[in-house]
Amino acid sequence: MEVAFFGLKSRFGLRSSSSPTTPLGMFGTINELVDSSMKAVKVVHEKARHAVLSQHNGGYQVALLLFCELLKVGNLDLLIDKSSDIKTKIKAAERSGKRKRKREVENWLAKVQNVEGGILNLKNEVQSQGFISRFLVGGDAKKLKERLDELIEESRHFGELVVDDHEIRGEPLLTTKLVGKECEEILGRIWQLLVNDKVPIIGIYGMGGVGKTTLTKHIHNRLLEEQNQECLFWVTVSQELSVTKLQDRIADVIKLNLSDEPNEDKRASRLNRKLISLRKKFVLILDGVWENVRLDKMGDPLRVEGCQLIMTTRSIKVCHQMGCQEVVQVKTLDMDEAWNLFGEVLGPQTTLNPQVKEIAKSMVKVCGGLPLGIVTLAASMRGETAIHAWRDAMEELQNSLIGDNDDMDVKVFKVLKYSFDRFDPNHQRQGKANGGYTKLQLCFLYCALYPEDYNIPREELIRKFISEELVDKRNSVKAQFDKGHSVLDKLLSVGLLESTRVVDESDSVKMHDLVRTMALKITQGRNKVIGGQCSLKEIPNEEVWTKDLEKMSLMHNEIEEIPFGLSPDCPNLSTLLLQGNPLKHIADSFFSKMHGLRTLDLSNTSIEVLPDSLSELESLKALILGNCVRLVYVPYLGKMKELRELDLSNTLIKEVPKGMEESVNLKLLSMRGANLLVMFPT
Repeated sequence: MEVAFFGLKSRFGLRSSSSPTTPLGMFGTINELVDSSMKAVKVVHEKARHAVLSQHNGGYQVALLLFCELLKVGNLDLLIDKSSDIKTKIKAAERSGKRKRKREVENWLAKVQNVEGGILNLKNEVQSQGFISRFLVGGDAKKLKERLDELIEESRHFGELVVDDHEIRGEPLLTTKLVGKECEEILGRIWQLLVNDKVPIIGIYGMGGVGKTTLTKHIHNRLLEEQNQECLFWVTVSQELSVTKLQDRIADVIKLNLSDEPNEDKRASRLNRKLISLRKKFVLILDGVWENVRLDKMGDPLRVEGCQLIMTTRSIKVCHQMGCQEVVQVKTLDMDEAWNLFGEVLGPQTTLNPQVKEIAKSMVKVCGGLPLGIVTLAASMRGETAIHAWRDAMEELQNSLIGDNDDMDVKVFKVLKYSFDRFDPNHQRQGKANGGYTKLQLCFLYCALYPEDYNIPREELIRKFISEELVDKRNSVKAQFDKGHSVLDKLLSVGLLESTRVVDESDSVKMHDLVRTMALKITQGRNKVIGGQCSLKEIPNEEVWTKDLEKMSLMHNEIEEIPFGLSPDCPNLSTLLLQGNPLKHIADSFFSKMHGLRTLDLSNTSIEVLPDSLSELESLKALILGNCVRLVYVPYLGKMKELRELDLSNTLIKEVPKGMEESVNLKLLSMRGANLLVMFPT
C-alpha cells in the first residue's frame, strides 16, 4: 500500500507495514494484494466518512483527495498492465493477417475496459458530496474487488490468445431497391461475368447520383447470399484519398496491419503477399474511383490468382485507364420509372388529384431521371396535397433553375438545394448569425464538416450537435441524445444522409458526395473543410483564414505543427476541428485573434502541452481533448465562464486544470482513462 497512499499516512493516521510491499509484476500475488488492499479500504472509509460528516481539515476537499487515492487500492493498474501485454501479443500475431484474437480474449479485454471505465466514472463524480457519502458507506469497494478477482481468474485459462483466421468475408450492406428495368439487366449481365470468371476487371460508370453504388451493393450482397463468396472486399475510394490512405483501407478489409511501415512500395508488397496467402477466389470492389488508381501500389490484385475487381466511377476514361475489360454504363431513369420512384417516396398517404399530378410530373421532369434528385424532391413534398402548395413549389423550383445551362450536375444541385430550403419550413428559425437556418438544417450542414465519404458514428455526431447547441435543451443528456437520434432519422428519411450499416444506435451515417458539395456551397465563405483523409501536411497560411470564417475543419489530416508566428485574424470563428491529426505543437500566437471561438476539438492528437494563450478564449463552450494520450498540461481555465463541456479522457494529466472551479456552467466533464490523475484543486 506504499504506492496507493503515499503522502497520506501521516495526515490521516495510517500506519506503514513493516513487511515488504507486495510485488506488482506477478499475477500470482494479486489475490493477496487485493486482500491487503481491502483492509486499507476500511481504514480510508472511516477517515473519509469522518471528514465528510465533520467537515474538519477541509472536510469535503479532504474526502475528494481520499477518494482519488481510494480508487487505486484495488490495484487497477496491475490489471491494465496485464491487458496491455495481451494486446501487444495479439497485435504482433495479427500482423501476418493469418491469425485473429480468440473471442473470449476479445470479450475479456472489453470487460477490463468496462471495469476501468466504471472506476473512473466514479472518480469523475467526486464533485458531489452526496455521492461521496453514498460511496463511502456502500459496498462499491467490495464489488470492485470481486470484479477484479473474476477477470484475473479468467485470464489464467486463456491458453492461446489467437487462432488461425480461416475465413475473411464481407458483410451484407444496407441498400435500397433497384429502380428501373435497365438496372436489373445490368445486374444480370455483371452477375454472369462474375460467375463465369470471364473478365478480371469490370468498370461501372455513370453520372453522380445515378445509382452506381446502389447497384454495386446489390451485386455485393448477392455474391454473399447466392455464391457464399468466401472473400469479398468493399473499399470506398474518395476524391482526396492518398496512395497511403487507400492502402490502409484495403489493408483494413483484408485484416492486415500496415501501421508500422511508411514506405509505399513495401506496403504494396505486404498487401500482395496477404492477397496471395488467401489461396482462394476473391472479389475486390473499389467504389467511387475519381482517377486512375495504380493497382501495383495496392498489392497488384489482378496478378493474384482468383481475383476479380469491380470499380465504379463517373468517367468512362477512368475505366479505360484502369484497363477494364468490360465497361457498363448506368443511365438515368426514363419518365415512367422516374414517376414511379417519385410516387414510392411520396408515399400512399399523399393522395394527389389529377391537377396536382400534372404539376408533380413537371417537377419530376426537372430532375432529369436522376434518382438522387427525385428522392430528395419527393421527400420534401411528402404530405402536401393542396394544389396551391404544389403550384407554389413548382414556381420556386423553376425560379431556382433560371439561367442554368444543360449541365445535369448543376441542375441536380439546384434540386437538392431546393429540397434543403423546403426542409422543415415551419420550424423556429435561428438568428442571422446562423444564416437564418433551422436547427435541423444546421445539423445537416454540420455533417459536411467531415471528410468526403467519411462514415460518421451516430453517437459522435450527436455529441457534436449537443456541443454546438444544435439540439434543444432537455432534462438529461440521455434525452438530448434521443433528440439527436430523431434528427438523424429525419435526415435519413429525406435522403440527405445515408445509413452505412444496420440501423441502430451504434450505426454510422455518411453524405453522398453531391449532397455534401451542395452543403459546402451553401456555407461557402463561412465554413471551410480543407484536406481530410490525411491529405494535408501543413496548417493553411493566414490568407485562408478569412475574417468571415465561422467554422474550420482540418480533421483527419497529417498536420504535426502549428508554427510560431501564425496568428489567423478570425473574429467570427466559432468552431475549429483539428481532431485526428498527429499534432504535437501549437504556437502561443495561434489563438490570439480567435476570441469568438466556442468549440475547439483537439481529440486524438499527439499534443503534449497546450499554449497558455488558450486561457484567453473566454467564449469557449466546449474543449474536447479526449484521447490526447500524451497531454500532460492544460493551462488556466478560470476565464472560461461559458465552458459547458470539458473532455480530458485518456490523457496523462495529473491534476484537474487550475481555475476549473470557476467554470460555473460546466455540464459535461469526462476524465475516463486519465489514470495519472491524483489531485483535485483545493
